[in-house]
Amino acid sequence: MSEDIYAKPDLTKKVRFQTEEKNGNVDICEDIDSVTIYDNCWAEGSTPPKLQDNTTEDQQQTISVSVPPEKRNLVRPAAVVLVLLGLLLLAVVVAPGVIQDKSLSVNLTSERDQLQTNYSEMKQLNHNLTQKTNQLERDKENLTKERDELWTSYSEMKQLNVNLTSERDQLQTNYSEMKQLNVNLTQKTNQLERDKENLIKERDELQKQLETSFCPADWIKFNISCYLISTSIKSWDDSKQFCENKKAHLVIVSGTEEQRFLSSLGHNIWIGLNDKEKENVWKWLMEQRSPQ
Repeated sequence: MSEDIYAKPDLTKKVRFQTEEKNGNVDICEDIDSVTIYDNCWAEGSTPPKLQDNTTEDQQQTISVSVPPEKRNLVRPAAVVLVLLGLLLLAVVVAPGVIQDKSLSVNLTSERDQLQTNYSEMKQLNHNLTQKTNQLERDKENLTKERDELWTSYSEMKQLNVNLTSERDQLQTNYSEMKQLNVNLTQKTNQLERDKENLIKERDELQKQLETSFCPADWIKFNISCYLISTSIKSWDDSKQFCENKKAHLVIVSGTEEQRFLSSLGHNIWIGLNDKEKENVWKWLMEQRSPQ
């Protein structure tokens, strides 16, 4: 039955009640002697509207229903019932729509609030992104500046590296030359040392030859040395001073051969040995043994 109520009505056919009263045509009246049912509901004698399928008044069908007198009293309650049913039907049809509209309104309000929230979030996000974009732009400018500075420093370092490489090569060349010069100087120094040693040997040999060739008057020659024995007895200090005045020194015994020679002279002689600096610690006066 619900399907019949909500079924799409055929609007091309309409029903109208007509009474025989002189006050005009009404849809429902109190005293109904006879009822005429029409396909379309417009007043009798008026021009029927043109339908979409161009239906004319000649094509309309009229159904006349005669109501017996004993059933006329039932028409009015039936009409009231029909009106109530119509109102109920209207409520049934409209109520879901109202409920649906209310639900739709609630949903739309919720969606509006959600969209407003999303809009606020998007606005804040856009603000944050704008700030972040500006910060990134500043960072980009700073990084670009640092890159340019680093590039300049790199170019300077590269040029400095070229200069240092050139200087290093020059120093390496100088080092090689100095190393070779040092080798040459070392060889030359060694040669000079050898020459010096040879000259010293020659000098010593010549000195020996010179010393052995003669001694001063009253001096006694032994090997390469000359000895003088004083004619008077003196103390050790006076003897030391006496020798120094003669550009000589007290005898320094260098070996057993010289000791035997001194013993063979038959005199008591002072030698250049004493313990004046520290008692019982004997030291020779000097190493030079020949007179000048």
